[in-house]
Amino acid sequence: MLFLLIAFICFILQLFLPWWIIAPVAFALAIWKSYSGKQAFWSGFGSIALMWSIVALFIHLRNEGVLTAKIAALFSLPLPELMIVITAVIGGLVGGLSALTGFYWKKLLNNPIPVRKY
Repeated sequence: MLFLLIAFICFILQLFLPWWIIAPVAFALAIWKSYSGKQAFWSGFGSIALMWSIVALFIHLRNEGVLTAKIAALFSLPLPELMIVITAVIGGLVGGLSALTGFYWKKLLNNPIPVRKY
């Protein structure tokens, strides 16, 4: 459920807002719906990586790979398709780490750190 929520909401919001909107969305949804750190990270990573790779592949196919090839040449990549993979991994890491942070915030708010009195 968390996977689908992150992917859908981020896709809609990225049509109107900057790319980094994925971080607060994954963070907030992980606070609300996550039940473990592993589930939060992989839901955030997988949903954003899948969404960004589909969008990057769509753009790549729409302009017949011209844009991808030019950007890959800037980074000295041997294959232009590696840009799609790199894009997906970077987006996935942002989404996964944001969701993991959201889970740990949820855990911290539910179980506050005890304060020692001296």
